[in-house]
Amino acid sequence: MRKEDFEQDVLLNLDEQRGIRPAMRAQDAVKFIFQAMLGVGHLLSSRERVRDFVSEEMDNIQPDPSEPLCETLSPSWGRLNLRRAKAERIEPDTIAGLMLAVQPTMRFTRQDVFDACRRALRLFPGDSAYRAELANILDENWLPSHSDAYREEYDPAYRVISAQWLPCMEAIIGISRKKACTDRLLITLDGPCASGKTTLAQKLSDVLRAPVIHTDDFVIPHAQKTPERLAIPGGNCDAERLEEEVVKPWKQGTKVKYRKYDCCADRFLPEETLPESDMLIIEGCYCGLPQIRSSADVCLFIDAPWELRKKRLEKRESPASMKQFYERWIPLEKEYFKAYKLPDSTMLCISL
Repeated sequence: MRKEDFEQDVLLNLDEQRGIRPAMRAQDAVKFIFQAMLGVGHLLSSRERVRDFVSEEMDNIQPDPSEPLCETLSPSWGRLNLRRAKAERIEPDTIAGLMLAVQPTMRFTRQDVFDACRRALRLFPGDSAYRAELANILDENWLPSHSDAYREEYDPAYRVISAQWLPCMEAIIGISRKKACTDRLLITLDGPCASGKTTLAQKLSDVLRAPVIHTDDFVIPHAQKTPERLAIPGGNCDAERLEEEVVKPWKQGTKVKYRKYDCCADRFLPEETLPESDMLIIEGCYCGLPQIRSSADVCLFIDAPWELRKKRLEKRESPASMKQFYERWIPLEKEYFKAYKLPDSTMLCISL
């Protein structure tokens, strides 16, 4: 995306905000553009400090399930409404994790923000305060604030997060609701190849402070890949071993010691011990098999258009490996999804 297109997107969102919140003043517009282009990088310190700051703020507001959870600022950034977040029981530490997951699609300077704000003058004809705000933007120590009129009318309570989280917020809500009433939360993340499962699992791991187990480490050994076994939908996953080595002990609160299987070398790697945590993510195709899913508290399913998935596969796989995907792995996945009717209505679906 070109900077000009990004800025145009910001100004369109700003114009929409003016329709939603007519009490918006020039000062609020500057803050909107500032956040839409620079995000939260200027506010972040340690996760603990951010968490404590958010926690104190949430202690002083009332939950409101009627307000929208998120708003789009730009292709890079969005706003998370703290009143709605409190109603959904999203914890301050989770919000801090979302804020720290900074992934801007483009980087801008204060000069870029200044230029965008100057071009937005047409939205505020005759507002002399706008020019006063413009003069401050280039000061590296200056931060924008909302106008008194805006605060009085809307009582803003939000935090800026990466826009890449916006399609995932229903999943965050589902996890937060379950976590509020579950001591040990097991999350599964299923979906077709190259849909983004591993990437999302790692992001969730960082935000939730939860370790990740990959079903790719629980493929059945070559000796067990008989026609009979592979004829079973999902049969190439060693769900039995995953259940015995990971799921059962973790749900029981005992130490989890497991072995990854190296498919290329056809051997088991040395035993590993799973770090202690009150949440665990199992990621990968076939984690929706009954042995695993019956113990899961939250089941996620991620998908993406085939053309995007194909590009990802072609980028990371060799021609020989791509042939394997077309002839073997993709057909096996499709049979598995068809047999178990996945995704179903009990899963939280994420579309990228």
